[in-house]
Amino acid sequence: MLRALIVDDDPVNTRFLSEILAPHATCDVAENGRRGLEAFGRALTDGTPYDIIFLDVMMPGMDGHQALERMRHLEQGQGVPPSQAAKVIMVSALDDSRTLYRAFFQGHALSFLGKPFSGETVLSELRKFDLIA
Repeated sequence: MLRALIVDDDPVNTRFLSEILAPHATCDVAENGRRGLEAFGRALTDGTPYDIIFLDVMMPGMDGHQALERMRHLEQGQGVPPSQAAKVIMVSALDDSRTLYRAFFQGHALSFLGKPFSGETVLSELRKFDLIA
């Protein structure tokens, strides 16, 4: 069973993702970037990192890009090699080139899902990266 972290300020989205992932993952939820970063840091320090993180781009306070960049900084501080870095799927209603560039090239996100997305799309992404069968 995977360990998943869902970071999104929309409770409908977090519930939707939690229900889709339930047969495959134990899910923790954070309602903003700062809480997501805290949960990520705790898991990393405890030696129980998340297998997959779904991270919303647009959130008040610390947005998804900022949270991901800080997650990567924590990983570097802990000596996590890039090959073992957290697998992050960014989610957003924004799919402009600037958002995509920042997600992939600055945050090293694994994937990007535009909202709205279906449950099958989520599962397909996880299968594509061999996270579920």
